[in-house]
Formats: sequence, C-alpha cells, structure tokens
Amino acid sequence: MQTFVTYNFILFGATFFAYLYEKSKVKGTQKLYLFLSFFIPFIFLALRYDIGTDYRSYVDYFYRIADGEFVLKEPAYLFINKVIYILGLDVQWVFVIFGFIFMTFAYKALPKKGFAFGVFLFICYLYLYEGYTMLRQGAATVIMAYGIQFIVERQFIKYFMLSLFAMSLHLVTGFILLLVYPIVSRKYNRWILLSVLFSMYFIVIKTSIILDTISFFISLFPRYSWYIDSEFMKSATYATGLGTLAKLLLGATVIFFKDSISKKHKNANVVINLYFCFLVGMILHIEILILLRIEHMFVFAQVLALIYFVLTIEKKSRIFVVLGIGTFFFAMFNWYITAGTLERDNDIYINPYQTILSR
Repeated sequence: MQTFVTYNFILFGATFFAYLYEKSKVKGTQKLYLFLSFFIPFIFLALRYDIGTDYRSYVDYFYRIADGEFVLKEPAYLFINKVIYILGLDVQWVFVIFGFIFMTFAYKALPKKGFAFGVFLFICYLYLYEGYTMLRQGAATVIMAYGIQFIVERQFIKYFMLSLFAMSLHLVTGFILLLVYPIVSRKYNRWILLSVLFSMYFIVIKTSIILDTISFFISLFPRYSWYIDSEFMKSATYATGLGTLAKLLLGATVIFFKDSISKKHKNANVVINLYFCFLVGMILHIEILILLRIEHMFVFAQVLALIYFVLTIEKKSRIFVVLGIGTFFFAMFNWYITAGTLERDNDIYINPYQTILSR
C-alpha cells in the first residue's frame, strides 16, 4: 500500500502543480509551481534505492569504472561516472544526475498549453519505466523529444548536435532518432498510415513473418545468433491484450484527425509521424520482446500527440475526452506498479519503492 501511495502522490502532486503553473499569470508564482511539479518526481527518482531493473548493474559499472577497468559504454556516461568518483561522491549521484537530465529535458519538451495533461501522461507512461529502468536510453529519448522543435524548424545542425549528445548517453537511441529526421519531417496521407498500421497488426497477429525475417538477418551475424533462441526473441505475451489494442485504436484515432490537428499546432505533423513510429514499434513488440526498446525510443511522441489531439477538440467535449484518456492511462499506471515486483516481472522492478535511507 505504501508503494501505491508513493507513486500516486508523485503522479497527482506533479500534475496538480503543473496545472497551477499552466493557469498562473504571475511569473514568480509560475516558476514556483513549475519547480514543485518538477521536484516531486525528481526527488523520488534521485533517492530511489535498489529499484529499476538495471540499478545494481549501474552500481557495478560505477565501481568497475572507478577501478580503471574498461567498460564498453558511451562516452558521456563514462565521463559522468568518472567525475562522480574523482569528486569523492557516492554512487547514488549517478542516479541523481541521470534523473535530473531525464526530468529536465522531459519537462522542456512539453508545451505550455496542455502542460498539466502532458505531465500526467508523462508520469503515467514514461516515468516508471524510462526513469527507473532505462537509465541511459530514457535520458537519450527525452533529449531527442526536446529536439522535435528543430525538426519542425528545419534546423538540422541543431538536431544533429542534440543527437550527438543523446548518442553519447545511449548510442542506438540517438542514432535511430537521427536517421528518422528526413522521414518524419514529411507529410503523409492519413489513410496510407492507417492502412500500414492495421495491415502490420494483422500480419503480426496472424503470421510469424516478422519473427522469421528478423531471425534470418540475425543469423547472418554469428556474434548475435544467440538472440534467436533467447527470451528476447519470444512474444511479449503481456502486450497482446486489450490494453495494446486500446492504445492502437487511440493512436489510429489521432492519425485519423491528423490534418485538423496539424492545422492548429505547427509541431503536430512531425509529432504524429513519430507517434506512428511508436505504434509500429508497439505492434512489432507483440511478436518480439526485444523490440520493446525500439518502441520506447518514440514513446514521448505519444504524450505530445495526445496533448495536441485533446487541444484540437471543442472545449465542451474536451473534458470528457481528457477524463477518458486519463482514466485509461491511470489504470495502466497502477497496473504497472502491481506488475513491477520481482515475483511477477523482474524486467519492470519498481515495487516496493525504497530510498537510499533503506541501505
């Protein structure tokens, strides 16, 4: 019960102050509300202890790096660890710094209008997984989410420089999100996107062609052939239920209204294209567990796309849509907490919540 209270306090505390920030017209008060909305999720992220799937791995990496051992990781990650060690700080500062990077760029990526709804969705869908488990990838993902503005403004150099920063924390995430720049900056017919989406869904559900194709390409590289028979190539059984179908239908609805959404929000076309990539990754993840990582590279686009979608709806109907979407993601949030125990699913271990005071 204490864990549920903790995480739900984070969710509603951050959202409450985000709402006050969004509605306040006094600059000084705005800054206070924004700080409190940021601080609540950040402090719990920074002070957590021995939760998050890779927590112990990162502790182990820290001491190996401190001992001068060669660790094959990205340069910025290695640099942060070395600086913490040289300054004589505790290993917990790794999680403090990455938590700060994660929260800072996530909040900077959210638009002022619809900010509270965005914070609510962010906490519900990204905070517990990207924040607690995917330390490097989570940071790289929100950095590139902040960079969406540079795709819209056709400022490739700035986007490229930001992607280098992301790659210095998580190479694959920064690199893939750099590669999609020319693809997501174009306009696509909504019917083509919807046709591709549902065709892929039925192909994945009814055939093994995706699994067979990826297994074939992996087999061409002996170094990675062990993946073929590993758990990473298995189906993600928990991702095949009504929740996944509901997210797919919600995404299809946003894509259906993409033209009207794009007319009102200049960022929306790029965001919806990235959201489409997220939905494709989600479908592929149903068949192959390891592709969850690809799905989550585009996960922030879901938050942004839903903000723009809601803001496009007439005010009379908006409250009902917000309540409907909010209820769905709130239920997912609490299911995730329930599932995130060592006994149920070690891959999303965030329950029970504990701090460094527990050491």
